[in-house]
Amino acid sequence: MTLIAALGAPAFAQSDVKATVLKHLKTSRDFTLKVAEQMPESDYNFKLTPPQMSFAEQLVHLSQGGEYFLSPIFGEKPNPAKPASMKKADVIAFVKMSFDASIEKVSKLTPEQISKSYKSDEGTMTGLEMLMGLLDHTTHHRASAEMYLRAKGITPAEYQF
Repeated sequence: MTLIAALGAPAFAQSDVKATVLKHLKTSRDFTLKVAEQMPESDYNFKLTPPQMSFAEQLVHLSQGGEYFLSPIFGEKPNPAKPASMKKADVIAFVKMSFDASIEKVSKLTPEQISKSYKSDEGTMTGLEMLMGLLDHTTHHRASAEMYLRAKGITPAEYQF
């Protein structure tokens, strides 16, 4: 379904959009947790190059995306949480908590919220574009984290969609 078609679609079709996003957010959560588990605790601070985020920072940043992309839809200012520390167990708990919070928010979206336009740091976007941005942002940073695994000689978990 193209973006234009989705925006002009009746409410039942937009509910299908919500169900699809929820399905992929849950898959993304589970896959991201697999990637997070693969890196040894001792390498959570590993960076490919000095200016890049560490492995832990990549995971935290991608997990905070839900707050940035979903807050405008609910009329809130983004206020991203942070993990208790950048240690493996705390980062993994944070990833799970953040994804679960995003899944909860998306489950409450109405067709009107999906089609309405919102102002964000990325410019004006519809709710659907915000949802697409959330999924894309997550994929981008998880792929970066996978390269960190490869640099450590670890084959990342098989891609899930």
